[in-house]
Amino acid sequence: MAIQDYVLGSGVTNIAGVPSFEIGNTYSQYDIVFFSGYTVAGTPPVPTSAEALGTPTGHYYYSGTTAALSSAANSPTGVGNTDPNDYSAPSPWTQTLFFEASYGSSVTFENQTYDIAFGDGYYNILSKSENALKTTFNLQFNKRSDKETRALVHLFEDSFNKGEKPSGAYTGIYYTPFAPYNKEEEFYIEQIDRAYEYPNVNTTSTTLYREDQSTMDWQGYYIPFGQTKGFWEEGESYSKHDIAYLSGNGLYSPQVSGWYYYSGDSTTTASTSNGPVGGTTSMWTNKNFYFDLSNGLSVNQAPRYLKQPVQSDYYIRTKDGINKSLLNMEFSLDGRSEVEAKAIVHFLEHHKGVKQFEFTPPAPYDITGKAFVCPKWQHTLNYKENNNVSVNFIEFPINLLAKDVTFSTLITVDPYFKG
Repeated sequence: MAIQDYVLGSGVTNIAGVPSFEIGNTYSQYDIVFFSGYTVAGTPPVPTSAEALGTPTGHYYYSGTTAALSSAANSPTGVGNTDPNDYSAPSPWTQTLFFEASYGSSVTFENQTYDIAFGDGYYNILSKSENALKTTFNLQFNKRSDKETRALVHLFEDSFNKGEKPSGAYTGIYYTPFAPYNKEEEFYIEQIDRAYEYPNVNTTSTTLYREDQSTMDWQGYYIPFGQTKGFWEEGESYSKHDIAYLSGNGLYSPQVSGWYYYSGDSTTTASTSNGPVGGTTSMWTNKNFYFDLSNGLSVNQAPRYLKQPVQSDYYIRTKDGINKSLLNMEFSLDGRSEVEAKAIVHFLEHHKGVKQFEFTPPAPYDITGKAFVCPKWQHTLNYKENNNVSVNFIEFPINLLAKDVTFSTLITVDPYFKG
């Protein structure tokens, strides 16, 4: 087996002894090879339909769970089976981040905003751009073997070596995050942290950044459309925390179209009377954060006032207008099921960190009809069916959701105008 110390264009990592791929060798999970387009040393590969797809040269990682004797069919440009006419099975070799993240991994959302302060405590908050809602996946890979860790760290290091974009930028790592974000996207890393405990017990962590995800995608920001109930339809059965999109489609006005969340405790069969626009008895909401709170609420109150020095080191304090004590609350919704955690994050996603929603804080702040924004939140996967979502709610001085906005524009024609 040939050892690749350095192959032109392959990039350099701190992990040595990576072999070139050869047909006839046996490979097992987490093996690393460099594929140059040659399947046997000194011999060009036999052209196949798969190779015509343009699979690039570079490092590949064996993702199969069982060892296999390499062949043209299961090479990096192969299709994973022995039938040359069947391209339905994928090759066991990949350049994606196929390693399963450990429990304790999390995802953080934070909007980059323009905060505009007016007098009397009034303010406005605007996204800096359609890409302002930044998301980072904080991944942990705990208690991994030396072989798996070697492949994982190599993949992370090698991601800095790729420069295939017209702009000259290198390509990122393709990764399908844990549910409910399970849609493959291109991510970038900036740092790799590895802790060695003892042989075959290693922990590796990193943060993945997505640079071009737009909040203009109404179907799904990070939670794919397919992870929801899709379009709301009469006759469908809905349960608590289901997510559905109400489309105008000639039946409803564009003003009421959008995502809705079912808050009822019992399963229901959808009808026009109990649908999202079914009236005051509807259990659907798109503006009310209805989820039950956990213990551990933290409230930061810093009422505004004016403090002026006078003679002999005395001070006088005077009022600073109205809206002096807007709430700024941080709390965590702990131990939530996958269905509820998905609904919470989806609700916050589609308010984009700047759109208002209604929320009734716990006593003694339990005044209904207050409006809040949530510019930052974090979802942590503790273990199966156990999730924490920590949030930061900031009170908005005016509840615009309670205001009916109607434009009554009178258009007249000047009889003397000659266009």
